[in-house]
Amino acid sequence: MLLKVLSHIRYYYIIFFLIFITLTSIYISFEHYSYVNPIIKSNNYFVQQRSSIINSSSIQRAILVFYPSSQEIHYLPEIRWLYRSWIEMIKYESNQWRTDFIIFTEQYSSLFLQLGCLPNKIRTNDEEQPKCRVFIYLRLSARHINSLTKQQTILKNDSEKNLFNIAIPRSILLYNHFKKYQYIDSVNIIAEGYPIYSYYDFILKTDLDVFITKKFANYIPSTLNTLLVGHGGYSTEFNTRRLGRIARDMGWKYQNLTNIGSTWLVRVTLVI
Repeated sequence: MLLKVLSHIRYYYIIFFLIFITLTSIYISFEHYSYVNPIIKSNNYFVQQRSSIINSSSIQRAILVFYPSSQEIHYLPEIRWLYRSWIEMIKYESNQWRTDFIIFTEQYSSLFLQLGCLPNKIRTNDEEQPKCRVFIYLRLSARHINSLTKQQTILKNDSEKNLFNIAIPRSILLYNHFKKYQYIDSVNIIAEGYPIYSYYDFILKTDLDVFITKKFANYIPSTLNTLLVGHGGYSTEFNTRRLGRIARDMGWKYQNLTNIGSTWLVRVTLVI
């Protein structure tokens, strides 16, 4: 008899536990929906307000990436998928829009030949169809300084000097302080590659491990004096406050812009 009572009690406990778990799950789901749904609506509203589908206007855009060909084993799959997503995206573009895929890299390898990428050829007109364009770029870690002449090697070939705007003192400074930072080149291409992308209306600077979706096919910022960036988790609230204090102590202007990601969409006239 006692065993039967204990068995029934255990049975009720199990039912109670299952009911508790179910109600808790419903509550958590409701709270999550209540929190996330306004954000989704807000984001959708943001995109709708800032998306400009201008089929009647000619818009020139470029996607800019740095591809370390010396590390091809690691980055080859990434650039292939990024290239494929670009091909799929341009299918949805307006007939008068052009978005080129520009790759800064150390050498023109067989990969780019297979993909049909043009070597060191700048866009010069609005009519040419979207192209993949490869420009030979000497990364900072390879810009060695001659110990005798103190001259720095800044180009792979002198024939490329008109493609870049390289300030020698700045290049030497970056080499001395950032040559071991392997991601510096993905940012430096913006500073030195202006002659290559100056023709375009907008540039999208990004990393290799991304996809371009079809939503980008007809998107430009509605506010032209805007830099749109990705968002990353690079800092903490403590560090943000500390940097603000340091800036004030040094008399620097502090913008309070944190966690800026590696993807930037900007009008070219705002770059330089």
